[in-house]
Amino acid sequence: MISAGTLTRSLGHPWQSLSSLRASIGLVLSVLLMSGCDSPSSTKTPVAETSSSATAGGSGATEAGAGSGAANPGKLTKVSLLLNWYPEAEHGGFYAAKVHGIFEKYGLDVEIQPGGKATVVPQTLTLGRVQFGVANADDVLVARNQDIPLVALMAPIQQGPRCIMVRADSGIKTFQEFKNLTFQVDSTRPYVPFLRSKGLLDDSVKLAPYFGSVAQLVAGPGYAAQGYTFSEPFMAKQQGVEVTQLMMSDIGYNPYASLLVTTGTYLKDHQDICRNMVKASIEGWQKYLTDPTASNEVILKNNKQGLERDALVYGVEALKPLCTVNGDLTGVGQMTRERWVELSDTLVDLKLIDRAKVNVDASFNNELLK
Repeated sequence: MISAGTLTRSLGHPWQSLSSLRASIGLVLSVLLMSGCDSPSSTKTPVAETSSSATAGGSGATEAGAGSGAANPGKLTKVSLLLNWYPEAEHGGFYAAKVHGIFEKYGLDVEIQPGGKATVVPQTLTLGRVQFGVANADDVLVARNQDIPLVALMAPIQQGPRCIMVRADSGIKTFQEFKNLTFQVDSTRPYVPFLRSKGLLDDSVKLAPYFGSVAQLVAGPGYAAQGYTFSEPFMAKQQGVEVTQLMMSDIGYNPYASLLVTTGTYLKDHQDICRNMVKASIEGWQKYLTDPTASNEVILKNNKQGLERDALVYGVEALKPLCTVNGDLTGVGQMTRERWVELSDTLVDLKLIDRAKVNVDASFNNELLK
């Protein structure tokens, strides 16, 4: 059984609440002011504009292999990648790039830092503590609305994995039938007002906090819960309850997930490193989706929340159709402007971001995929 390890996807995970994000902004600004807007690794260089050696991991790291796209016998460039949650299948491709020497092939020495409930990827990137992070597309747009210049570099998960779980024996098969339930959810997440805007979340549904457990759903009828299609449904099945998954992507809320992100300044100053990171990550995801065994062992060792091997086996199989483009893994990493425009328009319509601050073309970069 999966313990609390798969846990809540509402507290500090890709679905960190908007209110929490806004609260974090004040803390970041305070830190920046106290530090004189200097990087933690430099006494003179502004935050997010640190020198090559500092932002690439310090200790005199060089940009060996930069732009080569092939093995380089020189010194590897040290960088850090901060996950947005405890290590799970949704991060599998990044671990595969580490496990199978793909990062090294592109001249990179990558430290993967596990996330958790309190992880704030945008702020950590802005402070220059890490060079890369993992985030979802809606988180990128919300962060940019708060003047945190995140940029998405590649999208391993093409179709949004967000689902709402109802018991199969409830008879509910569509969002239109989603009524007279207690819905365990992080009510601050954008897809909740999206459901309301579509008339799919009426007053017959009572909202209750979701803390990562499917116990209420399993215990009896009358409950629904948020989830990711490759995780929480497996938790319920392990406890003997089949669920029906209502996919948010089916009704038009479909942000890219597990994006590789950085800051606009780091991208501008270190395009070769970013390009190699993108290429290595794409190869890593292609490797993970075809041969996950070795990577899963490393994920299990790094997940301290009780994640089980069976959950990862289930997770990677459920991920495969979400990561392919027209059934082809060669499309892993792709992003389209149309998808970003659609998402930004949705968030503007929901009054979650300000249209005056939207710059879709600065929110993602496809150039490094070429």
